[in-house]
Amino acid sequence: MNLIFTAFATLEGYREGSNANLGSEVFYRCIVVSLVSAKQKNQNCDAALVTNTAVPEPYAAQLSQAGIRVIACPFDNYRFEADLDWSLAYYKLCAMQYLLETEHYENYLMLDSDTFTQRGYQDIWREAAEAVLLYQVPHAASQPMTARISHTYDGLWPEGAPHVLTHFGGEFVAGSTARLQDFMAECRNVFDRMQQTGVRSQDGDEAILDAAAYRSQLAGKPVRAANAYVFRYWLGGHFYYVSTNYCCDPVCVLHLPGKAKMRQLTVLYHKYSRSGRMPENQTVWRLCCLPAARPPLLRSLWVRLRAKIGI
Repeated sequence: MNLIFTAFATLEGYREGSNANLGSEVFYRCIVVSLVSAKQKNQNCDAALVTNTAVPEPYAAQLSQAGIRVIACPFDNYRFEADLDWSLAYYKLCAMQYLLETEHYENYLMLDSDTFTQRGYQDIWREAAEAVLLYQVPHAASQPMTARISHTYDGLWPEGAPHVLTHFGGEFVAGSTARLQDFMAECRNVFDRMQQTGVRSQDGDEAILDAAAYRSQLAGKPVRAANAYVFRYWLGGHFYYVSTNYCCDPVCVLHLPGKAKMRQLTVLYHKYSRSGRMPENQTVWRLCCLPAARPPLLRSLWVRLRAKIGI
């Protein structure tokens, strides 16, 4: 049996990100969409919300009706100072560690709450037996966030600096119990080193995940890119970064970060609340304004004509 889960914590004074907190209502709506869509596409898997607080209505009833567990887990591990950017994001590591110690599933997949599942996870579970799977962010080594993560690692292990780490995101972490136990041991090693040295990161759990992935690979413990299964679709007006892989060699999980929490995912939540079922994939694609999976007709014909007549 496999477990799909999302982790969510609230703690007075702690930060959801690098900006002002959005508030729990936004996240609960996203959680319902994330877990219900995952459960509906993977009926033979368990799904759960791991949290340190009571789930309010109507969200608790919606999760229960969809067959989703709520697992209580204190935020007593991987805690940094409250005013650190993304201080609440470290709860995801706490939740994963807790599940590995208290549950008995074959494989685990941790998803961020701002996700929508459109396909089953059969291939994910096949790969999870062989490696930990993380979403590889398509950032060059000099991209500011990637460079900061590498610099953080240099501060922790200055021997051999400068290091160049692969930037993996924290929205998707999958693996078998054995693979994840080894990986979380590396995460713990990184966290302990941060506590000992006083080195901090403004990039949240990704700094620990990336350092753990780097050290795992050095130790011969495989970490693979999960990009065949998940993709970050940035839908903002100023930063629009998408792909046609929602339908061409389709991914399983649409990650919709940023303003999509208050827009697309909120609309999906209200659609589900009214009908009791998630919208069809095509409806979600249109809602997200994803590009057509074909080139523009007239422009394509014009290029073909020019190629044919040699101009």
